[in-house]
Amino acid sequence: MRTVWGGPFRAANVVVLVGIGCLSASLLPLHAQQRDTRLIDAVKRRDDKAFAALLRAKVDVNAAQPDGATPLAWAIQLGERRMAEALLDTGANANTADEYGETPVTLAAANGDADLIQRLVAAGADTHAARWNGETAVMIAAGAGSLEAVRQLVRHGGDVNAAEPRGHQTALMWAAAEGHADVVAGLIDLGATVDAASKAGFTPLVFAVIKDDAASIRTLLERGANPNLALPSGATPIIVAMQYRHTVAALAVLESGADIGVRDRAGNTILHLASQVGDLKLVGALLAKHADPNARTPKSMAPAGARGGGPGRGGAIGEQTPLMLAARSDHEEVMRALVAAGADPSLKAQDGTSLLMTAAAGARLKTFKYAYELDPNVNVVTATGNTPMHVAVAMNDRTQPEVCEVIQFLADHGARLDELNAAGRTPIAIADNLPVDLAVDLLTKLITERGEKPKIPSKR
Repeated sequence: MRTVWGGPFRAANVVVLVGIGCLSASLLPLHAQQRDTRLIDAVKRRDDKAFAALLRAKVDVNAAQPDGATPLAWAIQLGERRMAEALLDTGANANTADEYGETPVTLAAANGDADLIQRLVAAGADTHAARWNGETAVMIAAGAGSLEAVRQLVRHGGDVNAAEPRGHQTALMWAAAEGHADVVAGLIDLGATVDAASKAGFTPLVFAVIKDDAASIRTLLERGANPNLALPSGATPIIVAMQYRHTVAALAVLESGADIGVRDRAGNTILHLASQVGDLKLVGALLAKHADPNARTPKSMAPAGARGGGPGRGGAIGEQTPLMLAARSDHEEVMRALVAAGADPSLKAQDGTSLLMTAAAGARLKTFKYAYELDPNVNVVTATGNTPMHVAVAMNDRTQPEVCEVIQFLADHGARLDELNAAGRTPIAIADNLPVDLAVDLLTKLITERGEKPKIPSKR
C-alpha cells in the first residue's frame, strides 16, 4: 500500500495500491510465501461473510503484506469502518507502519475520519505518526479538510506547527492550499503560526492566494497574517495573486491593506496588471484607493529597433500606462473607468507607441473605436517606423475576420496602408510572414483600389 501526497501543490491525494497478486509466488521469499493474507483479501473484496468467518477462526489480525500493510490499514484505506472497528476489537495493532510510513492514523487522517481517529487513539495509536517523508497526520487531515479530525489529533498530542522536512510546509499551509477556510480558522485557534514560512518562503496566505480562496485569505488576514510579507523574490501576496490572474484573491488582500504601490519584477504596478487582466471590479477598487491611472512601466533597456517596435511586435515596450494595457487586451469598460479616473490618452510609450497603436495590436473593433475616439491619429509613427497598420495585422487572440475589421476601419479613416518601417517591412510583409492570409488579401485589395501596387507583394 502506498499513498502519495506531495504537499499542497498536488491537486489531489493520489492513492496507489500495491498488492502481491501480480507477483509469481516463486519470485517471493519464503517468509512472504507463507504469509496468511486471507484476511487482507477479504477486506479488499469487501467480503463481510468471509471476513467474519476468518475472525471467528481467530486468524492473525496483524498478518501483513510484504510491504507491511495490515488488514486494519486496508480497512481504513477503503473506508470500511465496521471492519476496522472489528479488527481493533480483536486485537489489531493500531501503530503498524508499512514501508512508506503509512499508519492507521495517517490513513484515517487522509479520509478525514475523526471518529475512527478517536477509536485508534483509544487503542493506543500515536498521533505523532508521520509518513516516511515527514508528513504528519495533522497535516494530512488538514489537507483533507476535516477540522474535527485535526482537533482529535491535536487534542491527543498532534503538533499543530510541525513542518515536513523537505519543504518545511505546515498543516496550516496544507489547509490554505486546499481552500479549507474552516480548517484554517480551526488550526489558528489551536495555535498554528499564521505567518510561518515554507522553505521557499511561502506563507499560508500565499498558498491561499494561489488557491484563489477568498474565505481562507480573509480568515488569515483577520487572524493577523501580514498582507505585505514578501517572498524571497520580492513578490507580495497581491503580486502573486496577479501573477496567477486570481483577481478574487487580489481583491481580498487589497481589502485588508495590501500596499498598492508595489511593482512586479517587470515593473508593472497592480493597476497595470489588473487593467491587462480586465477585472473592472479590481480596477475600480484600486482607483478608489488612489492608484495612479497614469503610472508608467519602466523604460526598456533594449536598443531602439531591437524588438521590432510597437506592441505585439516581439516584446513589451517601455513606459506603457494602464490605459494602453487595457486597450491592447480589449477591455473597453476598464478603459472607460481609467479615463474617468484621469487617465491621459495622449501619453505615448517610450518608442512613441500611442494608445491607438496599442489598441490596434489586440483590440476588437468595438474597443478599437473607443480608442479612436480618445486618440484619432491613425498615422502615428514610432521610433522604429511602425504605424497602427503595422501592428493591426497581428492576431493576438483575435480571429482573422476581427483583424480585418480593424484594418478596414483604419483604411476608412485615412490610414496609410503600405509604409515601410525601419526594418524595411510593410504591413503586408508582416501579415504574410505570420501568416494572416485574410489581412494580406484585404490590404492587397485596398492598395489596388487606391490605384497602387504593394511595395512588397505577398510571397504566396
